[in-house]
Amino acid sequence: RGCSPNIHTFTSLIKGYFLEGRVHEALGLWKRIIREGFVPNIIAFTSLIHGLCSNGKMGDAVSVLHEMERNGCPPNVTTYSTLIDGFAKAGNLVGASETWNNMMNHGCRPNVIAYTCMVDALCRNYMFHQAQCLVENMTAEGCPPNTVTFNTFIKGLCGDGKVDWAVKMLEKMEKHGCFPNITTYNELLDGLIKVNRFEEAFGHVREIQERGMELNLVTYNTILNGFCQAGMTKDGMQLFGKMLVEGTKPDAITYNIIIHAYCKQGRISTATQIFNSIGAAKEWQPDVITYTSLLSGICNLIGLDEAMVYLHKMIREGICPNIGTWNVLVRCFFSSLGQLEPIYILDNILRNGQET
Repeated sequence: RGCSPNIHTFTSLIKGYFLEGRVHEALGLWKRIIREGFVPNIIAFTSLIHGLCSNGKMGDAVSVLHEMERNGCPPNVTTYSTLIDGFAKAGNLVGASETWNNMMNHGCRPNVIAYTCMVDALCRNYMFHQAQCLVENMTAEGCPPNTVTFNTFIKGLCGDGKVDWAVKMLEKMEKHGCFPNITTYNELLDGLIKVNRFEEAFGHVREIQERGMELNLVTYNTILNGFCQAGMTKDGMQLFGKMLVEGTKPDAITYNIIIHAYCKQGRISTATQIFNSIGAAKEWQPDVITYTSLLSGICNLIGLDEAMVYLHKMIREGICPNIGTWNVLVRCFFSSLGQLEPIYILDNILRNGQET
């Protein structure tokens, strides 16, 4: 004997479709729900809005919000927060602000998630003073910021190179009863390294260790990138060794940082050894960034013949060169105008997508 589906069953299916990016199927199922007389509840409506926002369908998401209001199902703070987050990620401050005002006008008090989403929207539009005012006003409104709120603000500041301001916000966290976590430090480390403030970044690494926090993969990759950018590849490889001992599995970003660092130093042999050995062990699948770094190093120090070997390998593996890859190769070709064969090969690749 079968069981009839209910609104909860359909809501779960809709979530699944959205997770796979199957927006058309999700909307088709929603229409079927309405057609068959099911009455969506607030969870179903909010799930639909979340799925639409996650797939960049902000106009449709707003239409669903209006549908909720027409059907006598008033949106709650989770519904509004979902919309604000969607607008924030789309860089649409007007949409986020209108949703915020709509929420307030309907007597729905924002919670810490709604505030944090609005802070994110402001930061993505470089309105950092307004974001800070919002954070500082939260406690007065009876909704103190949490660590995620501060992390969001610090990430926005670091992304715009405002690391001094970000450091001050780190210091302010504890005054608000919040304590930094590893994500806080990851954002700050990344910001400091991007503006070449390596010593300060490494000082915060010591602070992380003193606080007894465990470094995660993002932390290791960020510090490793800092060592390599500072020309401290040996220290970077020691950190890589520690990472393995601690049981943190490297990812594509880790290997790309290492290969790029060795290529930049002119140590192409070491870079290709790492590339070949890890690839052979099936521990990692090189991507366009890996190949572009390798091709750049090979073109600069070995020559076109060796570069073509790796270009052919790249294409055979189904990895399409991007604009950065072509820039490297074209510069190399023009610096070797006397060698016509590589130019013919390039012409064939551009024409057919592979060597003919």
